[in-house]
Amino acid sequence: MTAQTQFRPQVIEALTVLWRALPPRGVTDERGTMEDYCFALADCSAEAVFNTVNNLRAGKIEEASKSFCPKAPELAVLVRSEQARLDAANRPKAIPYQPKPRDYLVHAVRQRQVTDELAKQGYRCIAKDVDHIMSINMLRKKERGVGSIWFASLLEVWEPPHV
Repeated sequence: MTAQTQFRPQVIEALTVLWRALPPRGVTDERGTMEDYCFALADCSAEAVFNTVNNLRAGKIEEASKSFCPKAPELAVLVRSEQARLDAANRPKAIPYQPKPRDYLVHAVRQRQVTDELAKQGYRCIAKDVDHIMSINMLRKKERGVGSIWFASLLEVWEPPHV
């Protein structure tokens, strides 16, 4: 037995079941045959080996012989394809990007709601159609009082009641 070959009990059990159902062709050295199969299946999972053996026993694999067991390399190819299928089936599913729920009110509508609340508190609108430059000029010329608020999307300036 080479250093890389391991006799895993699950693989030996699966091979025993397979050889009972489909006898290997022309085997004279059983220990050497077992080493060959175990070496070929060393990197495969026990689940993939069992699935492949059961599919071979049931005749579900089209390219495989229905009367004799496949050779070690052929069985390894079949088990690797089953392992790839299992890996794909058990791979974590990617969660698609989900944007945060949005408040579908437009910014101007929200600002209008704020101005309605300010009007209830006694604020008053002192200017309309005030763009950014006009708002800055109003500040420089002291036309806007302390605590006044410029609503950019509404183009309005609101002033608190104490001014």
